[in-house]
Amino acid sequence: MPIGQGENRTSRPGLYYLIVLLAICWPLATACQEVETLKRELLKTVQTKILKKKSLFTPRDGMTMRPCSLYHTANPNSEVIRKLPAETPVHLIDRVGEYYRARTRDGREGYVEQKVVGGEEIILRTHELRKSIEGMPPQAEGVTKTKANFRLSPGREQEVIEILPPGKKLEVYERVVTVRRHAQFEKTATRGRASNENSSTEDFSPVEETSDDVKKDVWYKVKIEDGRVGYIYTHNMKLTPPEDIGRAVPFMRMVAWRSVNVTDDPDHGAKNNYVVAYAPIGKDAGCDYTRLYLMNWSPRIKRRSITWQLRLSGVLPITNYHYEGKPGFSVRYLHPSKKDKLVLASFAFVKGNITKVSEEEIPNTSEIH
Repeated sequence: MPIGQGENRTSRPGLYYLIVLLAICWPLATACQEVETLKRELLKTVQTKILKKKSLFTPRDGMTMRPCSLYHTANPNSEVIRKLPAETPVHLIDRVGEYYRARTRDGREGYVEQKVVGGEEIILRTHELRKSIEGMPPQAEGVTKTKANFRLSPGREQEVIEILPPGKKLEVYERVVTVRRHAQFEKTATRGRASNENSSTEDFSPVEETSDDVKKDVWYKVKIEDGRVGYIYTHNMKLTPPEDIGRAVPFMRMVAWRSVNVTDDPDHGAKNNYVVAYAPIGKDAGCDYTRLYLMNWSPRIKRRSITWQLRLSGVLPITNYHYEGKPGFSVRYLHPSKKDKLVLASFAFVKGNITKVSEEEIPNTSEIH
């Protein structure tokens, strides 16, 4: 057999297998290229959608609802650029996860948590509350005795702006009553609050109730030390009246007190005289207070004594009043026969005595009493 013929016969099977291998691998290689192409197209589509979604955020103004930090990145463990006080205006540039990229008025940019920033509605409500106490003297002072939810509106269902620690000082301006929900619904809500440790700070013990079906919660409108105004449930705070008027009427509950004039004592110096409002203990009187007393300082006996009192269905606040240069005060009370009216009565010190100077009907804007 010729040598050339044997070599050709031996190489033919190898060539055959090569052709078969190429026939199998070529579609696979092509398929791999198509997969890579599909991956690139899919990645491009996803990136486009992300960018498109990101572009939906509209830059806007906001305000911090409580003290917080401006971070260098959208991470609570990153560097803190600066601490932001409550009610700091910020311009919100973008949203990144659970953070806003924000710019402060001094030009610093960083990231703040979304949960600490309020929008237009919070800004408006905050400004309204501040305006509502402009020119109004504080009615009382107090401190939180437990953790207390600080809200921009009275009511258990209202948003909690911040949880105040015990011992937080407060100025009291008004008292607001809201109707409590039905007992069955209330139990459900209580179970829901128990599962969230940050929302169960109020001691919702019964304060006042008119029947088995209608129960009320009482809230104080307060200003805290940094100037913010909001509402706190009354059971989470206690009033701190001047020591020498705190026990003057032991069988009633003190609601408010106001300094109206001063007595000069040669031994003790200038001593304030107070108009003090009281209400029954453990009873819904249908108003904020039922008795008004004048507690004067006596230089002769070196203590206070009640020199004037008035029974009325009073509504806070007790405001300043002057008559012909003489100091006094004005009070509002429920009209005896017209539910949509209050009576505004003004009193002044005339010749050492309290005298009613004027009285008129005004609209009743009280929420519930």
